[in-house]
Amino acid sequence: MGRIKVLDEKTANQIKAGEVIERPVSVIKELVDNSIDSGADTITIEFENGGISLMRVTDNGIGMDSEDAKKAFLIHATSKITSIEDIYDLSTQGFRGEALASIASCSNVTLVTKMADAKTGTRIIYNQGKFVKEEETSSDTGTMVTVTDLFANIPARYKFLKKDSTEGMYICSLVEKLAVVNPHISFKLLKDGKMILSTPGSGDMKDTIYSIYGKSTVSSLIPVNYEYEGMKIRGYTGKTDLVRGNRGLQYIYVNERTVVNKTASAAIDEAYKGSVMKNRFPVCFLCIYVPAGLVDVNVHPRKAEVKFTNESDVFRLVFHGIKQALSEQSDTKAFSNFEKEAPEIIDAKPKSAFEQKQMRFETSSRIEAPTAAQSKATADLLKILSEFKPDINEMEDREPEISKPEPEPELIPIVPEERPDSDIDDLMRGKIQGFMFNTYIIVESGDNVFFVDQHAAHERVLYERFSAKKTEEDGKKRDVQTLLVPEVIELTTADFSFVSDNCERFAEYGFDIEVLGDRQIALRSVPVATKAEDRLKSMSKPSVFFTKILEDLKKDVPTKGHIWDTLIQTTACKAAIKAHDKITEEEALELIRQLGECKDPYHCAHGRPTFIKFSQTDLEKDFKRIV
Repeated sequence: MGRIKVLDEKTANQIKAGEVIERPVSVIKELVDNSIDSGADTITIEFENGGISLMRVTDNGIGMDSEDAKKAFLIHATSKITSIEDIYDLSTQGFRGEALASIASCSNVTLVTKMADAKTGTRIIYNQGKFVKEEETSSDTGTMVTVTDLFANIPARYKFLKKDSTEGMYICSLVEKLAVVNPHISFKLLKDGKMILSTPGSGDMKDTIYSIYGKSTVSSLIPVNYEYEGMKIRGYTGKTDLVRGNRGLQYIYVNERTVVNKTASAAIDEAYKGSVMKNRFPVCFLCIYVPAGLVDVNVHPRKAEVKFTNESDVFRLVFHGIKQALSEQSDTKAFSNFEKEAPEIIDAKPKSAFEQKQMRFETSSRIEAPTAAQSKATADLLKILSEFKPDINEMEDREPEISKPEPEPELIPIVPEERPDSDIDDLMRGKIQGFMFNTYIIVESGDNVFFVDQHAAHERVLYERFSAKKTEEDGKKRDVQTLLVPEVIELTTADFSFVSDNCERFAEYGFDIEVLGDRQIALRSVPVATKAEDRLKSMSKPSVFFTKILEDLKKDVPTKGHIWDTLIQTTACKAAIKAHDKITEEEALELIRQLGECKDPYHCAHGRPTFIKFSQTDLEKDFKRIV
């Protein structure tokens, strides 16, 4: 019938490129993997305009002769394996033979390479999947690959790329991860012609971490060195006070390969359970070494995921490795005797809250009666924990015993709900009857009772005020709080790249930032609320406030043109009073009054309801007083 057709090589390669090359950082990952496999001890990465217009990776590895250089562009051409069995005994980063073929099919590529014993090097040029020419050239030993005009021939893929600063942030973050696990290699990262990262290549992971994250991070790290069932874990984990608001600085490597693994992440959480606040994540750089036959790296085209033969053993390896490190650092018998056996993994990904509760029930039902020594160790541990006092800045002035960070809702379009005006009018005429959970204001008005979410309500008030300032006061000086002493904040390379690219935009919203260099910025002013808002809540520590906003902007990755609307939403959310903050009745009345003046008093900036209403009739029906 002639309906089945064999795709031509160009089309097939472009489809294959979609699996391997998702964005500029994918190109950098593939090229750096090849450089690492070549035995290089110096790798230089350059990019411009977030990598979209230019990426270049240069190494001093073994290089290639002209024949191998030509073969390298063929699909599934590789020097790493010869048969499928080799995949189960890999010692290299790459093995699929897809990288150069995929990159060349969706960009312009120039490869220059030379072996140490060769007199001249080889230059090969491909333009959007088409071979252009091969020629001899002078070159240093090693390989240099230059990639320009990424996705110029695939507009459907190009339109999904983010802003240049965001794409550049992804590249910086990747290079940081690769540098940490390869401390014997000196990495140099240039952005738009400027050096923003350089690692020593001394072979000591701690030296590399110091060069990337600074003295304060290194001074709070504890070495991890543990073995279990033929597996090893090496690296560093943070003390209990070295935490972040997300897993951005939890680096996990398997056989020196950067991966994301839920089992290892769960083990980290369990090891720190009871030692760090909820929704705070410890910093760690952990290298897991597993016999090749017990791990499958051939799971995903980008090799970002791995599968273990025995997930439970990996969990115990990570759990006990961290526990041992914390025990040695704490110098107390309580930690060394506590929890001799890691909790058993029943399901790495429970599908519901019910299943999670069932897991906890089944686990607890298997716990045997503690020995006398274990009882004493537990008592000692409880005594230590009772003396633990969290950082007041991290708590945002909240009561420690009831602290529950406000959940980060998904950004959704806010469409004002069609409700009768009497709802908000009745609320404003009501009388406050009390507070529930230090989160909800109870208001009685006529035959109705209202429950007002104090955080959502205040977030709506601030959001509309900040939005009004944006539309009505553009070009004017905004309300800011100038700090008496500027706060110096040390950022990661990725964060520093993102902030330095957007200083002017941050300034439009009251953040006066001075770029100091060496991944440091000085925060000189921050946006503040009006006097009425100040009566409700004073702003938290400026550096903490700014860092949380930065984390949200990176996490949400808003589409082009909407990033600063997201900044307004996030600023309003972080500046608003939180759940469990205690406020007075007068402050609650003021908040409700301000909410009543909003254009949309029914939703917070993220779309959640600010209050709910129950009528007397509803309650009487529930209590079966009326049918």
